[in-house]
Amino acid sequence: MIIMKEKILRFKYMVIPILMFIILGIGGSIILAFEFSAHSLSKIPTIIVDHDNSLSTQAFIREIKTNSKFNVVAYSQIDNDVKDLIDKGKVAIGFIIPKHFSKDLTDGKDSKIMVVYDGTQMTMTSSSKTRVAQILGTIKSAYLIGVAEGQFGLMPEVAASYINPIRYNSRIIGNPTENMFNFFIPGFSINTIQVGMIIVVILLINKGNSYKKIWIKGIMVGLLASISVFIILEIYCKYFGLPYRGSVEAAIVLTILFCIGMTFLGVFLSILYNGNQLNALGFVGPIAITLFLVGYTFPTVAMPDSIPIIAKYIPFYYYAIPLRDLSLIGGSFQDNLPNIFWLTKFVIFMWVVTFLLYKIKETKRLRNIKISNKNSTINSQDAEVII
Repeated sequence: MIIMKEKILRFKYMVIPILMFIILGIGGSIILAFEFSAHSLSKIPTIIVDHDNSLSTQAFIREIKTNSKFNVVAYSQIDNDVKDLIDKGKVAIGFIIPKHFSKDLTDGKDSKIMVVYDGTQMTMTSSSKTRVAQILGTIKSAYLIGVAEGQFGLMPEVAASYINPIRYNSRIIGNPTENMFNFFIPGFSINTIQVGMIIVVILLINKGNSYKKIWIKGIMVGLLASISVFIILEIYCKYFGLPYRGSVEAAIVLTILFCIGMTFLGVFLSILYNGNQLNALGFVGPIAITLFLVGYTFPTVAMPDSIPIIAKYIPFYYYAIPLRDLSLIGGSFQDNLPNIFWLTKFVIFMWVVTFLLYKIKETKRLRNIKISNKNSTINSQDAEVII
C-alpha cells in the first residue's frame, strides 16, 4: 500500500494539467458547442416596408414569413425605419417594396425590390442572400409562367420550358446544410487544446530536470492532450450531431502526432529560456493565430501570396484541415499518409532540436559552474597569501 502511494505521489505534478484539460479544454469546448448548437443560421430578424400592398407583394411577404431563415419582427411604411433598426441592431435585413410594384410587373416594366443588409453581420448577410435570391427567383418564374399562359395560351409545362430553358442542380458536398458548427467549432476547440498543452508543459518543466525527465513530461502532456481531443470529438459527435465519415485510425494517428509535436514546441521554449516560465509563456500567444493563418476560417487562396507558403510550415495545417475533411467528407488512412508523414517528421525534428538545445544549454551551464569554482579557488588562495 505504501509503495503504491509513493508511486502515485511521484506523478502528483500531473494533477494540475489533468484539471486544466478537463476544466478549460473539455469544459470550454462544451460551452462553445452549446453556443453554436443551432448549427445553422435561422430566424434572422427582418423588417418589411411594403408601399404597394398588392396581391403580388402579399405573396412575396408570405414567402418570407414562412421561410425558417427569416423572422419578420417589424413592418413599416417608412424607408428610413430600415436603416434605423439596422443601426440599433434590432434587424439584420430589410425589404423595401416600391409603390406600383405590381402594376409595373403587369405592364412589363422593370420592377425592383430593395434588399438592405447589415454589413456588420456578414455571416447573416451571406446566409440570407442565397435564400433571398431563391425566393425572388421562384416568384419571378411563377409570374412569367403565368404571363406566358395568359397571353400565349401555353400549357404550364410548355410555358415553364420557355421561361426557364436552362435548369441546374447544385450540390454541396460534405456540409450540405452549411452547418457552421461542423465547419468551425472543432477547429476552435483543438486550437484551445493546442495552446493549453504548450502552457502546461512549460509550467511542468523545472530547472535542473534531466532531458529524460523533460521528454517523459512532454510525452505525457501530449498524450493527455490527445485524450482531451478524443473526448471533445466524441462529445461533439454523440451530443451535438457532428458527423464523422472518415477513417478513425487516421484521426487517432494525426491527433497523437500533432499533440506530441506541439507539446515539444513548449519544451523547446522552456529550454530556450532556461526554465524561465514567464518569458517562455510570452511566446505562446502567437501560436493561437495559426488557426487563421492555415486557412481554417478563411481560405488561403484569398490571402496575400506569402501566407499560403507560410501555412505549409505550420503543423495545424496538416492536422485541423485534414481532420475536418475526415469528418465532413470522409477519407481513408492512405489518403492521409502525406499529412501523417509530415507530422511524424515534425515530431522527430522537435525531439532532435530540443535534445541538441538541452545539450548546448547544459554544456554551457557546466562550463560556467567550472569557471565559477575555479575563480572561487583562486580568490581563496589569494586571500590566504594576503593573510
